[in-house]
Amino acid sequence: MEIIILTSILISLIFAPLGCIVLWKKYIYFGDGLSHASLLAVSITIISSIPLVYSGLIVALLFAISIFKLKAISENNAIISLVSSFMLSVSLIIMYISPNKINIHSLLLGDIISTSIEDIATLCVIFILVSGFIFIFYNKIILIVLHRDLAKIRGLKVDMIELVFLILLSFSIFSTIRIVGSLLVTSMLLIPALSAKLFAQTPIQMILYSIIIAVISNLIGLFTAFYFDVPITPIIIIIGVIIYFLIYVISIRNKE
Repeated sequence: MEIIILTSILISLIFAPLGCIVLWKKYIYFGDGLSHASLLAVSITIISSIPLVYSGLIVALLFAISIFKLKAISENNAIISLVSSFMLSVSLIIMYISPNKINIHSLLLGDIISTSIEDIATLCVIFILVSGFIFIFYNKIILIVLHRDLAKIRGLKVDMIELVFLILLSFSIFSTIRIVGSLLVTSMLLIPALSAKLFAQTPIQMILYSIIIAVISNLIGLFTAFYFDVPITPIIIIIGVIIYFLIYVISIRNKE
């Protein structure tokens, strides 16, 4: 139980700040796109016997670089849809013609109960990377979000920062897909940030509030799921949505 609680807290600490940046940068469909593309990693594992964790990192890197290179052609979400659809189609063809079979049920729905010490170690590394990225680039990220051209004029390496963010986001999402499930990973990423956005006055407040909301909703959802013997991730999402609407109602009343 301690491992599951620690996993839930680590995912909150990783996803909440990344979710805020995703909202600021309008990469809303990135999680959905990568979850679809993740099936390509499964296909690579089927035909090459490469461990899923390594094929997943390869796909995450390819996905992030593809989005970064193509986003100048069209708006972000359209390119995400294009790349994820291509990867999903390739994976379905590979899985159709391959004689080997693999159970993708846990990949789609998640299985936090099976979290291992190795998963905890991976999440700790990702947390350190995410924290370091935000600590180092926070002011630069805010300037890029507010005025990309001004950031370039001031000599910021805008493209490099965005590429690092996309790679980090890809690794974070893919490393947790097996735990939270590809169907709900985007909700886990965005709901705390959306809730924090309702009442945060500054970007740093939004990050801090989203972390608090994520931890609370994840832990309440976790204990609720164990008490009622229901799937964990869907309950966490439901709790998160309830918290969102409670904050929304409170914020509306405060404005009246």
